[in-house]
Amino acid sequence: MRGLISALSFAACLATPALAHAQEAGPADPWEGFNRQMFAIHEGVDKAVLEPVARGYRAITPRPVRQGVLNLLRNLRGPVIFANDVLQGEFSRAGTTAVRFGVNSTIGIAGIFDPATSMGLDRHDEDFGQTLAVWGVDSGPYLFIPLMGPTTLRDGAGSIVDVGIDPLTYADFDEADDVRIARVILSGVAARELVLDTVDDIRRDSLDPYVTIRTSYGLLRESAIQNGPADVEDLPEFEDIDEQPATPGDVDAPSDNGVTGDNSQQVGAIQNEDATVTLAETPDAPTSKKRQKPSGEQQ
Repeated sequence: MRGLISALSFAACLATPALAHAQEAGPADPWEGFNRQMFAIHEGVDKAVLEPVARGYRAITPRPVRQGVLNLLRNLRGPVIFANDVLQGEFSRAGTTAVRFGVNSTIGIAGIFDPATSMGLDRHDEDFGQTLAVWGVDSGPYLFIPLMGPTTLRDGAGSIVDVGIDPLTYADFDEADDVRIARVILSGVAARELVLDTVDDIRRDSLDPYVTIRTSYGLLRESAIQNGPADVEDLPEFEDIDEQPATPGDVDAPSDNGVTGDNSQQVGAIQNEDATVTLAETPDAPTSKKRQKPSGEQQ
């Protein structure tokens, strides 16, 4: 797995019940046969390894600790988000990202806590896949990669660039490799834990989980590109969603600010890691449109 943004690729694409019967939508999928084989491999590994680990993590780790882990992982994404804000010409958002990163890295103790949100510095997510879209690059064919989840040629290439942008890639201290490995593992486990119930719903209710996930991914990425409203659970990205009110006895999923909420029924965890949107609330005309969708690009 590639870190928070990549780990959240799968989480961020999860669909609401409204898409449980979706059959024709999402990114162009000329390699569907190959992708379905990769999806089947992913499902096998998930059921055998990832899901049990995530359930164990939820069972033994208190909710406040899980929230702190999410906050920390999100904060580590700050430099990558800032760079992509700048590359997209979103200088106001870049300023917010920089201040938010500084506040949470200091007052928030390396990002374990999130005082920036209470100060009005709302979190958003950017990645180089979104930057390429803003520059007019089409999404290209859809891909499903085991352990990493749904992507497209454009977004996959963008994720590689994001690794190159990330300062942690170049960190050179004694425990740097251990830190990078721990980040990847924590990102994957945290992302999977957030969507335990949502994945169960998709497997139970969807006529074709593969199509549901592909459709959801396309809609969520388009909303992220257009700076649509983020409904972050997040992690996500992966992974940032506004939490739903808590239901009695349900305190499994933490909200972005550590407030109790049932996020298991929400879409998302950002693409990438942090950037996710609730499909039911995706607007026809996002408040802040970054670009006109390139000709020929499908949702």
